[in-house]
Amino acid sequence: MPNTEEQRRDVIENCDYLLNNILTPFEQTDDTPEGRMITQLKWFKEQAENFDLKLPVEPTKTSTLRYVYTNGELLRHASSFDKSHNEIEIYLDRLMYLTTEGRLLSKTEYYDYMVQWVDHLSEILKMANRRLTDHEALLLDELSTLNNYLSNHDLLLPLSGYTEFPNFRKVYRISKTSIDDLPGGNVACSIVANFIFNGIRPDEWLTLEDADRETRKMMS
Repeated sequence: MPNTEEQRRDVIENCDYLLNNILTPFEQTDDTPEGRMITQLKWFKEQAENFDLKLPVEPTKTSTLRYVYTNGELLRHASSFDKSHNEIEIYLDRLMYLTTEGRLLSKTEYYDYMVQWVDHLSEILKMANRRLTDHEALLLDELSTLNNYLSNHDLLLPLSGYTEFPNFRKVYRISKTSIDDLPGGNVACSIVANFIFNGIRPDEWLTLEDADRETRKMMS
């Protein structure tokens, strides 16, 4: 798993957002989830600023983040319920993938490469040597919508679930997809799902040059 300067900066940036925009009204204390979260975020930030944060972080040192994330303790502090994902959950998602798995985040500069992967997934479906299920056939329309969003940079990732893309959810599962029998189907579906719905890009995409090289491999 990568340990990069980009990830170090990302940890600091996401900690700063939560500390400065969500947790400022609260005291640093062990008596509340908010107070414990302040301690957790300050520790992440200090370690990252001192170049001492090795990713992924030991599980014993991410316990507060994992608890708060799982229980949704911070989401009630959003300006409204429907804004809890964009205002809070996205930043917790990013910190979770950074600190507990050492992953690389999805970013707008990589959207053009993801457009190519979405197109590739569409082609896999269109070239299937069997009849597509209803969900697989309807997924083609959802992939077209996704590419419009990506091309216009009109996505804040990760998305909040599969509400707008229910057929993607029916086709994709972490352990198995319904298109595992189609050449390249599982890989393409997983890369697109991770980028869009988990907000993480492949470990091989360390830089734009790497993303370009890996995407060209796919096209060849």
